[in-house]
Amino acid sequence: MTFQTAILLPSQESLLHRLQHVVLYGQQLTVLTGEVGAGKTTFTTALVDTLDDVSSALVVCPQHVDSAEIRRKILVQLLSEPVFDDEVPLPETLLRLCDALPSHCHVVLDDAQYLPLELWAECIVLSQLTLPGKKLSLTLTAPADFLNQILAQLPETQRPLLLPVAIAPLTSAEREGLYYTLLHRSEETPFTPRDIVKEQLQRQQGTPAEVVNLLYLALHGEPEVPKRRPWPLYLAVGTCVACLLVSLYWLWGGSEPKVSQPKVQTVAAVRAEAFNKRYAQVLLSDYLDWRGRLSERVLKSKDVTVEAAELARLSKTQPEDELESEIEEASSQDEVLAHQDEHQAEQEPSSQEETLAQTQQMHASQASGEAETADKPVETFAAEPVSEPSESRNLAASTASLPHPEGYTLQLATVKRLQSLDATIAKLPDVDQVLIARYKSYWVLLYGQYSDRQEGKQAALDLAKTAQLSSPWVRAWVDLSGYELQQGSVGREIH
Repeated sequence: MTFQTAILLPSQESLLHRLQHVVLYGQQLTVLTGEVGAGKTTFTTALVDTLDDVSSALVVCPQHVDSAEIRRKILVQLLSEPVFDDEVPLPETLLRLCDALPSHCHVVLDDAQYLPLELWAECIVLSQLTLPGKKLSLTLTAPADFLNQILAQLPETQRPLLLPVAIAPLTSAEREGLYYTLLHRSEETPFTPRDIVKEQLQRQQGTPAEVVNLLYLALHGEPEVPKRRPWPLYLAVGTCVACLLVSLYWLWGGSEPKVSQPKVQTVAAVRAEAFNKRYAQVLLSDYLDWRGRLSERVLKSKDVTVEAAELARLSKTQPEDELESEIEEASSQDEVLAHQDEHQAEQEPSSQEETLAQTQQMHASQASGEAETADKPVETFAAEPVSEPSESRNLAASTASLPHPEGYTLQLATVKRLQSLDATIAKLPDVDQVLIARYKSYWVLLYGQYSDRQEGKQAALDLAKTAQLSSPWVRAWVDLSGYELQQGSVGREIH
C-alpha cells in the first residue's frame, strides 16, 4: 500500500472501491466531480496505483491545452511503438493500432475542464468503443458546474453515457481524525486546545484542503502581510509639486511679449486685389443690370410678389456661394445703382476687354504648367513574382506520386524536413530498397517490399541488428492509402 492510499479516510476508501468497480466492469465514461480541494487528484492517483493489472495513462490537463498534445500524451503511455499521428482523433488511431494495445487500458484525465470540446466528444466515443480482445475505460475529473454545462449540451439520448461520481464532504469525525493524523506525522506539538480545533473544523465545508490549511495555520501562524507603501499619497504629492512649479514658471518666467508687425503691402497683393475687383464686376454685370431693372419695376408696380418670384428663379440658376455676398451688397446699394447705370455702361466695354485678356493669360500659364508636368517621366515599379523555396522547387521537379505495391513494408522514420532522413538512409545496407512517401506535411521513410507480415517482422529484426535502428514498424500497403510515394534517386539526394 502506497502513501497515497495509506492516509485515505473510510468514506474515501469506499469511494475508491466504487471507482475500481466502475473501471473494471463499467461501460460508461466516469466523471469524478468535486469542489476545489476535495481530493480529485488524490483519488485518481490512488486509483492508478491500485489497478495493478491495468495499463493506465494518467494525464494532468493544463490550461489552454491543445488537442494534439493530449492525444500524444495518452498514446505514448499506451503504445510500445510510438509511431502515430497526433492530429488524427483517438478512436480512429486506437482502432488502427488495436493489435499493439494492452489487454486492458485505462485513461485518466485530471482537470478535464480545460480540455477542448472535441476531446470530450472523442472520450464519449471511446467509452462506447468495442475492440476485439481489448477493454478500454476512461475516468475524468471536473467541477460539478462544468459537468452540468456538458450535460446540457448533449442530447437526452447521450446523457446516460456519462456517469457522474461526486466526492462527498468529510464528516466531523473524519476531519478531526485527518487533522490529528497529519499533526502526528509532522512531529510538532502546537499549543492549540482541542475544543478550539473541533469548533474550527465544524465551521468548514468538509474538504481535505480546509483541514490542511487549518493545520498549517496552527503550525506556522498567519503569514506576514508585507507593508504596502502609500504610493497613491506619493503620487498625489508629486503631482501637486509639479503643478506648483508650472504655475510659478508661467507667472514669473514668462517669455517676452511678441511685437505685432503691420502687414506689408506688396505690389503682387495690390495687383491681385485690383484684378479680383475687376473680375467680380465682369462676373456680376448681368446680375447688377437685372437688379437695377427689377428695382425700377418694383418702384413702378409696387408688386412684392413679382420680386419674390424673380429672386427664387435667380437662386436656382446661380450658385449659392456666389449669391450670398452679392445679394447682401446689392440690397444695400439699390438706390445708388439707379444713378450709376449710365456711368457703368460707359466703363463696361473697357473693363471687360482687360479682364478677358488677363483671364486668357492665366489659362495659358496653367496650360504650360500642365504640359511641363506631363513631360516629366512617371516612375513605375514592376511587382516581382514571389519565388518558391529552392527545396520545394527541387522536390516538385524530382518527385511524382507512384502507385502503391501489394504486401508489406517497413516504416523507419517520420520527419518534417526531408534533409532529416539523410542520417537514417546512410545506415541502411541497400539504398535501392528505400522508398520515400509524403503524408500531409510529413516525409515518411519506407524500406523493402515483403509478401506477408511474418517476413516483414523477420526483416525488421535483421535491420535493427545490422543498421542499429530502434524496432522498425511493419506496415501493410493497404493501411498506407494516404501516403504518396515519391519518385527520384535517393542516392543522389543524400550524397
